[in-house]
Amino acid sequence: MKWLNDYVKADMPIKDFVADMTMSGSKVETYEYTKGPVDKVVVGKVVAIKKHEDSEKLWICQVDVGQGEPIQIVTAAQNVFEGAFIPVVLDGGTVIDRHNHTVMKIKKGKLRGEKSNGMLCSFAELGLTQNDLPGAYADGIWILNDEDCKPGDDINLVIGNDDTVVEFEITNNRPDCYSIIGLAR
Repeated sequence: MKWLNDYVKADMPIKDFVADMTMSGSKVETYEYTKGPVDKVVVGKVVAIKKHEDSEKLWICQVDVGQGEPIQIVTAAQNVFEGAFIPVVLDGGTVIDRHNHTVMKIKKGKLRGEKSNGMLCSFAELGLTQNDLPGAYADGIWILNDEDCKPGDDINLVIGNDDTVVEFEITNNRPDCYSIIGLAR
């Protein structure tokens, strides 16, 4: 839909667009939101980090998520550092479990006696692969580098995962609709 909006104004609700396109003779097979199950994930900035006293592998991070006061998150990630911009799933949010590819709901809790109010995310937990981000570190938290973002921004907007894909059934008598420009016309 974003691509189509480069050519014509198509900012109506998706159900109206689908109905109108079908009525015009361009049958819509299906549509799908690219966001998927990723919800309540924002950009965070690590403002402080210290080693957990009762663990060799855990770190206690204070993370600015654009909500005034920083929130505390406990992580085992070894590539996180003060000043890093990272994806953070907030309490009640959902991401993808990178081990079995199912939806995972995050709840605040305690890790070794310390409060953790969310989770820092790798790119795999956002449904992305190494092919999507060739330069990203695969075995840790995704450190945002060149993305133009600030704490609290919705990660789906930052990574361009806020679109709708519409699939058409294009018949042989409508070769004019084989391109996005043809559909726009």
